[in-house]
Amino acid sequence: MNKLITIKVGILLLAVLALPQIINAQIFKNEIPIPYLVTGSFMEIEISGNQHNFDPNGFVTDINLNVDLDAYCYNKQGQPVDNQMSYLGPTLVFPKGEELEFEISNNLPDGANTTVHWHGLNIPGLMDGGPHQVIFNGSSWSPFFNVIDEVQTCWYHTHLMDLTTDQVIRGLAGMIIVEDPANDPLYSLLPKNYGENDFPIVIQEKGFVLDSTTTPPTAVAIKAGEKPGNGPYTLINGVVGGYLKVPAEVVRLRVLNGSPRKMFQIGLNTDLNTNNNFEKMWMVATGGGYIDVPRETDSTLMSVGDRREFLVDFTQFADGDTVYMRKLTVPADANYGSTNGKALMAFIVDFSLSSSDPITSIPSQLVDYTLSEGSVFKTREKDLMGSGGSGNVWTIDGTPMDMNVINDTVLVNTKEKWVINNLTNKSHPFHIHKVQFQVVEYTGKLGMGDTVATYTFPDLPDELVGYKDVQLIRPGAILTFEARFDSFPGPPVAHMGYMYHCHILTHEDTSMMHQFVVVDSSDFYTSLFSNNELEILNIYPNPARNEFTINAEIEEAGILRIYDLTGKTLRQQTFNSLKNKTISVADLPRGIVIVEYVSGSKHFISKVNLN
Repeated sequence: MNKLITIKVGILLLAVLALPQIINAQIFKNEIPIPYLVTGSFMEIEISGNQHNFDPNGFVTDINLNVDLDAYCYNKQGQPVDNQMSYLGPTLVFPKGEELEFEISNNLPDGANTTVHWHGLNIPGLMDGGPHQVIFNGSSWSPFFNVIDEVQTCWYHTHLMDLTTDQVIRGLAGMIIVEDPANDPLYSLLPKNYGENDFPIVIQEKGFVLDSTTTPPTAVAIKAGEKPGNGPYTLINGVVGGYLKVPAEVVRLRVLNGSPRKMFQIGLNTDLNTNNNFEKMWMVATGGGYIDVPRETDSTLMSVGDRREFLVDFTQFADGDTVYMRKLTVPADANYGSTNGKALMAFIVDFSLSSSDPITSIPSQLVDYTLSEGSVFKTREKDLMGSGGSGNVWTIDGTPMDMNVINDTVLVNTKEKWVINNLTNKSHPFHIHKVQFQVVEYTGKLGMGDTVATYTFPDLPDELVGYKDVQLIRPGAILTFEARFDSFPGPPVAHMGYMYHCHILTHEDTSMMHQFVVVDSSDFYTSLFSNNELEILNIYPNPARNEFTINAEIEEAGILRIYDLTGKTLRQQTFNSLKNKTISVADLPRGIVIVEYVSGSKHFISKVNLN
């Protein structure tokens, strides 16, 4: 009898000792869906409403989330019902060099208008899908463009003026893979079998409206108009408590922070109750494509709108091992509310799985990474301002977004330097359309750090390396980047412009956004003439054939440039002065050219017809 009691007590004691681990455990129940692929040169996409279950196996216990809720989604026209997206959108494959055409139909419920922005792509302003290119309810949009970007991971999402937050929360976002198998030097060295060893990981915060008459409360609708509001649940590809089975191979994770507001510091480990012994992740690409070498890291801060590609070596694990994507602390100035749990998702190693082209090692080199060619043509400085909160707005340079105002006019095929000053007490992920930029300097707190320091190219930490269209700027920090504004000049018309803005969607929707246009030489210099920013060079003869003479008494040293109307530099020379110089132009193509002389703060210009 005493022996039996002793055994029972021992069992009870073991149970009590195990209780804290049971309480702290997150049991991931929902298999993470992999969006289907859409390929081809002509894509028919429908934007519509659907019913989506964010928690089909009951991971969440504080509310009943295992219900069908109204959501927005994208789908390929004619996609079978049993394979349709009910939230988010399919992954679109864009082959480099191909001319793509689309037919995008807006069939959203409640008469909602929308747009489709191709985030990260260099395409014509009229096709960019910003706030100007509204797809009215019941109508369609037919953009077309040539894919000129390098291999990279981009995404597409709504960009409707003042309602971007609302519509992204409801589900209007999806991933884009730009590929170039014939010319990609890393194609055979990196995982590339989509859904087998190459996975899209879309992280999003989510809040729900609750029905207080049920016990536990039941989610009744996706929380919309989240300004500011906390989204306490975290989704991966549209489900909470998600797990993904992976082969015992090197796996590629294309991670996108598609949240409206929240930053996520992510890392991988096998224990939910420790912040030690993180597994290695190798960053191989930023939003703009490959970096120089795989950068080993144990955790990384993903800002809103950013994409990064990581390799993870799962060959070291046993069959059935679980590796968690941990949710770690972010800086207070980048914290927009907490989310539940200690991890975002789980990876389960499954020896029964294998990809059709397995990768078992990490390459030592990727691509050459140097600053883009050309000298800086123009420097611009922008101030991020505001304090948010009730009755306040976030702005750039103290002026709110105006759809009818062009804030910047950029000459096509030139490189510019932009200096972004964060004058607020919050971190902001700065995003610019059309271009992928390169960080050349950053001063201030960076990433998770609290130290104020200055980092300059080429001695940059991993956080700043690579081509980007989004970079988080901590309070008081200064970001300096260079970018080439190549291709696709358009007219100087506001409704055909590109945006730059904070990618915290509630900040974007409350006016922390401006717009720029990219124009050819004729429009660019006409705008400068009209603003009295230039002095006219006296050149004769005009028209000219083999040479012309600049009739000037400019004694200061400077740079003489000759452009064609697309902004391409045909000639560049340095002179100690410009006094009655004769310039040979016999070797230049015929047509109208722009002749420019820049000396310090002085700027001289003229048009010349070469016949």
